[in-house]
Amino acid sequence: MELFYSKTISEGGRQLDADESAHCVRVLRHRRGDTIHVVDGHGMLYRCTVVDDDPRGVVFDVEEWVENYGSHDYYLTMAVCPPKNIDRYEWFAEKATEIGVDVIVPVFGDYSERKVFKPERIERLLVSAAKQSHKGAIPRLCDAMTVTEFLQQDQAGLKLICYCDEVTGKVDIKEALRAGLSSTQPVCHPAQSEGADKPTITILIGPEGDFSRTEVTLALERGWQPVSLGDSRLRIETAALVATAAVYLHFSR
Repeated sequence: MELFYSKTISEGGRQLDADESAHCVRVLRHRRGDTIHVVDGHGMLYRCTVVDDDPRGVVFDVEEWVENYGSHDYYLTMAVCPPKNIDRYEWFAEKATEIGVDVIVPVFGDYSERKVFKPERIERLLVSAAKQSHKGAIPRLCDAMTVTEFLQQDQAGLKLICYCDEVTGKVDIKEALRAGLSSTQPVCHPAQSEGADKPTITILIGPEGDFSRTEVTLALERGWQPVSLGDSRLRIETAALVATAAVYLHFSR
């Protein structure tokens, strides 16, 4: 089943944009009367009937809809420092979307080599990955900020910082998820749908040179749990994906 994306369908919009329309008609050969499936990026899947197969703007009628399509049983924010090679960050964002992530925050650490982040290409990748992996919700890509700015924000739920060097109290991420999620009540994140109480997890991944001592001290003061991802020294995007998968697998039992 091929999915299409519409920003306006939840507000009553009944037309695909030019890119989605061209793909629908010229590539997939849909015609008037065909059934197509459209997601709104917020978790809803709509079964629709094409009423106008114009490749510049396909018009459809909504027949029925499904809530929380392709959803997962947690709310995950991944705050990840972009590496020098931005292609690696794009790879992480795409694969994390396929696995299950709700928010991606680009952050710049004291030791980051990259200090500029352009969101346009990654935003397109998030839409494509969500459709490919049959998810009704598209992860939210936040504005870039420094690690210090992010740590100074109030984050709900379980907060994990993946830190390479030794620090008092650091545990394996699997242990941190078991202990932290069993000892806290599900938190309804402000960005979640009303009434959708899910365990909320935020994971922070540092730059090539890891976090500075100042950043780690601030994280500990703000209640973040330092965690390990194992013995291997991982690239930024690999560490971020391992952490994303650890959360996914924790809830897949």
